[in-house]
Amino acid sequence: MSSPLSGPLPASLARHGRRLAQGALALGLCATVVASEPPREAGHAQPIDLLTRPSPATSHGARRLLTDVAQAGSRLVAVGESGLVLLSDDGGRQWRQAPTPTSVMLTAVSFGSAQAGWAVGHDGVVLATRDGGATWQRQLDGRQADPLILAAARAQLDKLPPGNGEDPSPQRLQAEDAVAAAEAAISGGPSKPLLAVRFFDAQRGLAAGAFGQLFQTEDAGRHWTYIGDRLDNPEGLHLNGITLTPAGQVLIAAENGTVFSSPDQGRSWTKAQVGYNGHLYGVLALPGTGLTAYGFNGNVFRSLDGGTSWKPVNSHSARAIVSAQAVPGGALLLNEEGQVLLSQDGGASYRALGARLPVKRLSGVAFTKPHEIVTVGLGGASVHTVPWKRTSP
Repeated sequence: MSSPLSGPLPASLARHGRRLAQGALALGLCATVVASEPPREAGHAQPIDLLTRPSPATSHGARRLLTDVAQAGSRLVAVGESGLVLLSDDGGRQWRQAPTPTSVMLTAVSFGSAQAGWAVGHDGVVLATRDGGATWQRQLDGRQADPLILAAARAQLDKLPPGNGEDPSPQRLQAEDAVAAAEAAISGGPSKPLLAVRFFDAQRGLAAGAFGQLFQTEDAGRHWTYIGDRLDNPEGLHLNGITLTPAGQVLIAAENGTVFSSPDQGRSWTKAQVGYNGHLYGVLALPGTGLTAYGFNGNVFRSLDGGTSWKPVNSHSARAIVSAQAVPGGALLLNEEGQVLLSQDGGASYRALGARLPVKRLSGVAFTKPHEIVTVGLGGASVHTVPWKRTSP
């Protein structure tokens, strides 16, 4: 039995509540967010714990909602709804299901080698495989992650001088907000999704997600450290995509047109704005110092100085750009409706390439051959030929 609160909410908790409400409206990237209360099995009063419930078996996985696909050597690994993981050893033409220990939505997958891979998803879950995706183990979820965030927030607050209790400094207000947010997350149970994962090799990687979550591992995920407090991110911007450039620079695409950059694989970070206040979903590294950031409503931006400054580029798309690939002379972008966009001038301009692919709400792409791609999305997985040919300079 609970009793009503007497008096107004503490200011820090009230501020965090507003941020939660605003952030919830912006989480469209999270494929499908389950609303209302958790599901219940017929005849059972207790909600089903999807986080610890094994993924249900299906013979139609390749037609289910899939959110991302990655290459593990010559194998393709796709992830999606209800903890679904699919494997293909023939370039995406046939798929088989791999069991996983969770039924929550998986949002992203990354491999550091042909055998070592990781998938992340709702409720802060991180899964790992050591056999190319055949079997998976849970390494982290919100029940362990939220206390790590709270400990980091309290440590930041403890570093600040007490100040004037009647009129605290902006830094102290931000720190108090972070503590209140972390405490509320623990009280509410695991719910914040992870949206991106990127491993640099078989040992070192990052996982990022909603409300500024950022975790790092240097031992293949046996231990995870919270490093979201290293970012200049007092608003708790959602972190949507992680890129590693050939030079070793790490870039995180975030909401509010923000790109976070680290030259040392996560130890220190800088922040840049592209001049746009919506979601960025990813950053593509081009030869040299060229970068292309892409996101909602076809917004594309170009940087020639490693991400310090950005200029808008006309993508000739009004739909969200969800994937990108460097090609000789430029880049291929794909939007959520399956339109391929080609640049052959280093990302300075784009044009539509052929008719759009017959897909439903595309969300992930693997470039398997020079002229062939495998897409995943609302309609499942499919193989397509891309009519791209390199032109002479």
